[in-house]
Amino acid sequence: MKKLYIVGVGSGNFEDLTIKANKVLMESECIYCDELLYQKLYLYFKDKLLPNSYNATNERCNNAILKALKNNVVSILGSGDTGIYGISNIILDKLDKIDDTLELEIIPGITSAISGAALLGSPLTKDFAVISLSNNFGNKQDIEKKIRYAALADFNIVFYSPCNPDISNLLLAKEILLSVKKEDPIVGIANNIGCREENIIVTNLSKLPYDRIHSFSTIFVGNSQMKLTKNRKMNSPLY
Repeated sequence: MKKLYIVGVGSGNFEDLTIKANKVLMESECIYCDELLYQKLYLYFKDKLLPNSYNATNERCNNAILKALKNNVVSILGSGDTGIYGISNIILDKLDKIDDTLELEIIPGITSAISGAALLGSPLTKDFAVISLSNNFGNKQDIEKKIRYAALADFNIVFYSPCNPDISNLLLAKEILLSVKKEDPIVGIANNIGCREENIIVTNLSKLPYDRIHSFSTIFVGNSQMKLTKNRKMNSPLY
């Protein structure tokens, strides 16, 4: 049997895997992953895990496809959900160029918009937008347009990759949001989700603590209805 599973593993902690993800990984003959996920999951899947460098995404995808094509049941892991700024697109593109009948299944994972929101309260109760501030996903003009329209629509906004490669797009986002909104929005920052260093910060947009924002930060900007509970949890009203 030849089959390739693309598995979202959320934070990479074993307890954050879905039941289906765990079942698939137990059934897989080998599991391709990056070095960070290898460190978190080795205890549970041991010799099945085949790690490589965090940035060697293309090589990892190619190796997983080739191994599956040789009549193996293979999984490849991605943090969060692989369909949200993840490797599902890369593998689908690669397989589209191969004349083969490889069976493919994508297993969803808990992306940081969801896990970070749970840490902060209920900041995404109603309509929200997820925007990456990474230069890899658009030029400055594209990013500016997305932020401006999301702000004008009064969406709750989640920002991924606020420091890729630096905070210049985060500064741009702050400038746009403060120019569009009448109030100083409530902001939640979820850092190192699922790690020992996990922490949250709740503040206002004008007071962003740049020294505590990094590549493993997810930023939540509240809409005009966002409230703080007595214990400083973000709460976006449903009605």
